[in-house]
Amino acid sequence: MNLETLKLFLDIAKLNSISKAAQKAHITQSALSQQLKSWETSLGTELLQRSNKGARLTETGEIAQKYAAQICKLYEDMLTEIEQINPAQVQHLSIYAIPEVCSYALPCTLFEVKKHFPYCNISLNEALSPDIEEHILLEEGDIGFISGPSSKSEIISYKVFSDQVMLVSSSSKPAPHEIQLEELSRYSLIGSPQLICVQRSLANTLTENVKLNIVYSLDSIEAVKLAAIKGHGAAFLPYMSIKKELYHKQLKPIHIRNLHVCNDVYIVKKHHQKCKRDTKQLVQYIEQTLIDTLC
Repeated sequence: MNLETLKLFLDIAKLNSISKAAQKAHITQSALSQQLKSWETSLGTELLQRSNKGARLTETGEIAQKYAAQICKLYEDMLTEIEQINPAQVQHLSIYAIPEVCSYALPCTLFEVKKHFPYCNISLNEALSPDIEEHILLEEGDIGFISGPSSKSEIISYKVFSDQVMLVSSSSKPAPHEIQLEELSRYSLIGSPQLICVQRSLANTLTENVKLNIVYSLDSIEAVKLAAIKGHGAAFLPYMSIKKELYHKQLKPIHIRNLHVCNDVYIVKKHHQKCKRDTKQLVQYIEQTLIDTLC
């Protein structure tokens, strides 16, 4: 039994569900069940009554809940007193994110983080999804934001939000408001990193393969956006990056029937990553407030 097990047990008691507690902690249900079973074995008693309706405390479970809450509170009180004696120390957090999240979503979140943790030192680094996973595995980053889930077993990943990827063109050039999916190949496109999401969505459609007419490709979202505004071609761009240009009518959307493209953004962390308690606090705060603080 350790403090983390006690906290997980308190979550189960609060949620009346092992699966919901596991989801909250971002671990598998089987891993949580094994921890709980090990603790029950050491105590020599069952703490929960498991059924299809969830998990409820037994009589001994209610006793365990009472003392587990006291132990966790005492531990937090101890840490608080220690922190009050020690002078404020700079907290460090390293974040890696895909370009659209790095430039257009996270700045507002990090502003809120700085308000609540004034001594924190945050490093925000831009990279593509495969590179971000490598940085996380090497523990060069504490947390990352990638497109789509991670396939690596050593990494925890879960979806945090989804952003629409839109086909846009210059407002100064004639273009229809809506086109058929089959007409997409007629348009000259400026290649961008978001084409991965487009190709993924095209692969999921029931229509025959649609070939994209890529005139040239640019790595920077800002470069793609400028080229589209100048009328060099249409482009698929994340909505969060073009809100201002759509509002000022520099760009206009072209809707494609039967094709809805979204970029699902996932948080990634390394399993059992060794990091300081203050770093964990920063990560937890970002996870809890992200949706409400995005730009």
